[in-house]
Amino acid sequence: MPAVTLSPVDLAPFADIPVVKAHAMIDDAMALAARVAPCILDSAFAHDAAAKAIIRGAVLRWHEAGAGALQSRSDTVGPFGQAQTFDTRQQRRGMYWPSEIEDLQNLCRGDEVGGAFAIDVRSMTAITHSDICTLNFGGLYCSCGAVLTQNLPLYEW
Repeated sequence: MPAVTLSPVDLAPFADIPVVKAHAMIDDAMALAARVAPCILDSAFAHDAAAKAIIRGAVLRWHEAGAGALQSRSDTVGPFGQAQTFDTRQQRRGMYWPSEIEDLQNLCRGDEVGGAFAIDVRSMTAITHSDICTLNFGGLYCSCGAVLTQNLPLYEW
């Protein structure tokens, strides 16, 4: 059984959605969430409550997207006329916002830190930069080449 489960009962405090519609919306939301973050289907998934909150938010936003109306108004006085159109409908462009997709994927990564760029591949000795190095003037990179050539500058002035 998947670790993340959502039911119409979980949606009830926030919206009055018919049960059949809620099941269909939940099925769609879970399928799309599993596509971007397959770890939510794993029974050993540790962050099920957080994933459930993200998915529930997307389902509720989808449910509320049906609200709104298109309204037009026109006024004419003598030779002058004015027309206004108000559109308060919300279009559904996708189930999840990019930030929600990123949050789901981050939950799959878990609590691990680091990565390929966390490995220090430089020598363990202290590097002495040239007096002209950008680092000595508050820069964020080495311009003298001491990092690349193990303490020997790439060029001399």
